[in-house]
Amino acid sequence: MRWCNLRFNWMWLIGLLMLMLASPLYSQTATLKGKVIDSATGEVLPGANVVVTAIGTSAQPTGAAAGEDGAYIVTRLAAGNYMVVASFIGYARKEFSSINLTAGETRELDIALDATGISVNAISISASRRPEKTLEAPASITVLSSSEMRGEVAPTAASVLKNTVGVDISQTGIDRREMVLRGFNNAFSGATYILTDYRQAAVPSLAVNIHSIMPNMVVDLDKVEIVRGPGSALYGAGVDAGVIHYITKDPFSHPGTSISVNGGERSFFSGAFRHAGVAGENIGYKLTGQYGQANDWELDPNDKLDAEQLANDADGLQRNYDYKKINVNGMLQFRLNDNTTLTADGGFSALDAVVLTGIGTVQADGFGYKYGQLRLQSGGFFAQAYLNNNDGGNSFVYGTDSTVVDNSNQINFQAQYDMDISDSQQLIVGVDYDRTTPDTKGTVYGRNEDNDLISETGLYAQSLTRLSPMLDLTLALRGDYNNIYEDFVLSPRVALVVKPSSQHSFRATYNYAYSSPGNNSLFLDIVAREPDASLPIRIRGRGAAYGYTFQRNSAFGAFANSDLVARSLNPATPGAAQPIGLPLDAVYNSVFASLNAIPNATIKQLLGLPSATPDALIEQVKALFAPGVTNVNGFSQGALALLNSTTGTTNPVSDVVNIDPLQQTTSQTFEFGYKGLIDNRLLMAVDFYYTSKKNFVGPVLIETPFVLVPTLAQDFQAALAAGITNNAQLAATLAAVGQTPEAVAATITQLASGSLPSPSTPVAIVVPNENDLGAGQIPELLGTYKNFGKVNFWGIDAAFQYYASPSLRLFGNMSVVSDDFFDNTELDETSTDITLALNAPKFKAKGGFNYNMLNSFSFGASGRFVKGFPVQSGPYIGEIDDYFLLDVNIGYDLSNYYQGLRFDLAFNNLLNKEHREFIGAPKLGRMIMGQLNLNF
Repeated sequence: MRWCNLRFNWMWLIGLLMLMLASPLYSQTATLKGKVIDSATGEVLPGANVVVTAIGTSAQPTGAAAGEDGAYIVTRLAAGNYMVVASFIGYARKEFSSINLTAGETRELDIALDATGISVNAISISASRRPEKTLEAPASITVLSSSEMRGEVAPTAASVLKNTVGVDISQTGIDRREMVLRGFNNAFSGATYILTDYRQAAVPSLAVNIHSIMPNMVVDLDKVEIVRGPGSALYGAGVDAGVIHYITKDPFSHPGTSISVNGGERSFFSGAFRHAGVAGENIGYKLTGQYGQANDWELDPNDKLDAEQLANDADGLQRNYDYKKINVNGMLQFRLNDNTTLTADGGFSALDAVVLTGIGTVQADGFGYKYGQLRLQSGGFFAQAYLNNNDGGNSFVYGTDSTVVDNSNQINFQAQYDMDISDSQQLIVGVDYDRTTPDTKGTVYGRNEDNDLISETGLYAQSLTRLSPMLDLTLALRGDYNNIYEDFVLSPRVALVVKPSSQHSFRATYNYAYSSPGNNSLFLDIVAREPDASLPIRIRGRGAAYGYTFQRNSAFGAFANSDLVARSLNPATPGAAQPIGLPLDAVYNSVFASLNAIPNATIKQLLGLPSATPDALIEQVKALFAPGVTNVNGFSQGALALLNSTTGTTNPVSDVVNIDPLQQTTSQTFEFGYKGLIDNRLLMAVDFYYTSKKNFVGPVLIETPFVLVPTLAQDFQAALAAGITNNAQLAATLAAVGQTPEAVAATITQLASGSLPSPSTPVAIVVPNENDLGAGQIPELLGTYKNFGKVNFWGIDAAFQYYASPSLRLFGNMSVVSDDFFDNTELDETSTDITLALNAPKFKAKGGFNYNMLNSFSFGASGRFVKGFPVQSGPYIGEIDDYFLLDVNIGYDLSNYYQGLRFDLAFNNLLNKEHREFIGAPKLGRMIMGQLNLNF
């Protein structure tokens, strides 16, 4: 890993400088500290929030979160009078209206909170791009708090979502996850809109969610918001598959230092740190970092599916299963006044790992990205600008052994204003601009490199009208202009929320969303596979921004069963234009050249002549067989067959049609939901949705068929017999030695069988004009994207949480989708070759419990069942079997031995169920990991 040592030293140097510059000594200040506990049981409440506000001044509030032992501490408080407010999920907030502190004083204030059951009204911002209670949000939302993520032991923060309802996660490596909401997963998936602190976290240009290099680490996560269903009305075209928003801890509310060290099986080791503090009263700073390494899971050459994947690799090239990653981030936050905060943050990451993509398996070598973000929050006004920049490192696609360069960048500007027009009317208006500029030096976007910029400008507005205390109406409308489509599209949303009481709500929503194809779908131009012994033809993956037209020649249709133009694979005439089939005179010319080289003695034996037969007679016979003397006429009709690049098999097709330019996918979703609290302990949520997608963009598929000539041998033999018969002198000469035209034609055809193409051997490829290399060049197979007609499906998500006691929480959820595979009739397509896979299960269920003992021990277990499902994702085609996984976690608070110290142990897949979660990925087994956390 070429970047590790240099960047790690640089990282620590920056951290040291920030600490030196941002941590001046304070002397004449006060300190407030204590513990937050449950008033009934005395159990501590880790993660409880304590906010301290100076009375009679304009100073910004400060505060702290309770640690593992329930203790909090707020330092550097100026002498004066303060209001202290403590809150925690599931508890009534408690307020101390006047706490007087003197200079140099350390005041102890223990706070006991009263349990109220489960809070169904956690604050979220992602559904409506403004703070709101989840009960009132016009969408299906789950909010994971930092306390719920405590004790998570995993190489990636994405694992905190594994038990969340509606989330489809396929693990493809130690630290690699393909994750979507409500199905339609893919290798290299970017369907779900993922944010980190309001910034899109996907890799620019490729538009893929690589969770391994996102700046999300459990030690720094404040909460994660999951919004199921389309979000285009607020977030823009392309947000039709839900939103996941990782929100990190800000330095003012969460000062301090956290260090985490992990280790486990497969030589897994990782370390993470977070340091945050306040310089003066108005400047906050934060520095986070993470490093990880392991021996990744490997493909088994003795497994059929694994062997098929390994066969696609370049000859002799062994896969590198050494996984490594690094991630460093920094933040500065300025409180300009009581209502205004300016935040600047940035970071970089790099990854070494085997990664599945839509065109094949990639070896990421130093692959990562850099980002910078500036955002301003002032009352109801929010604005931000950010830059994401790729770094492809020395990555390459297996099977090509060519380096993939990627220095693409994404620039985004946003501005939004949130206003209360009246007590019953709220309005949000906003504008944003997004531009993605690929820069791959031709290695990914090839001949499109100078014509692949995508920009999108959007305007949106959302109103919330409180029709009554029990009824809210949300109306939203967004318009987007895309430079590729040069069209202005509208995405509306309508939602009605009924609240019969403060603890129950019913919701009905309608969303119409657009999804614009990304850079890969539009402009890809890359060699997906070089010729090798198993397939001596290059495969190229290309986008379909402008579509493809196949060449036709009416003259060919006069004698072939199609007027399509094919390009020859004959090494003697590569790329020559030819019809669908082979003219038999050309075949005979090739066969005669071979026969003419056969020794005369062999010909005597074949014709049954004595060895003493004069050679002059044999030469006379050869001359009579010469093309032009013996005329072999006719045409052997060809057949078309499309290659499955994964299995190596071919499927017959009757014809090819032009490939239209990709269109934007549209989604219409109707959703009905309920969320409520029963008996003050049981939280229930049920969602039913019906979605209709049109012009769905499918995975990369080979679209240029081979030309096969299945009856060539029979056709040639018959034409040769006719040619011999029509040559009277040759027929008489052969008759004189007892041979008939039919018998000689059969003998010659048998002799030529080694040089004649077999019924399964391609003789040409039908290529479109846009990928025609011309005569003299061996043609390429083309894999590209297409729109599917229409797909309709429905689903149900249901979840519960039950607090048996403040220490014990039970949970469970299940998701059902109407179908996991759609044939051509379901897609409203005529061709039986067109099918679509959900790439996710029709049914999945998750459940478990978490138990936290007073001040010390925690224990949890969860089970996940996934129904088997078909996969069709680029080169990855096959069936995933059912699997059930049992995870167990154990934690112990060691604060009695060392303040702020905690140990956690995780048994992922405790029963060691060997299983595969996505085609192309290796089988996974048990993974035991330990984690030591220190907070101070």
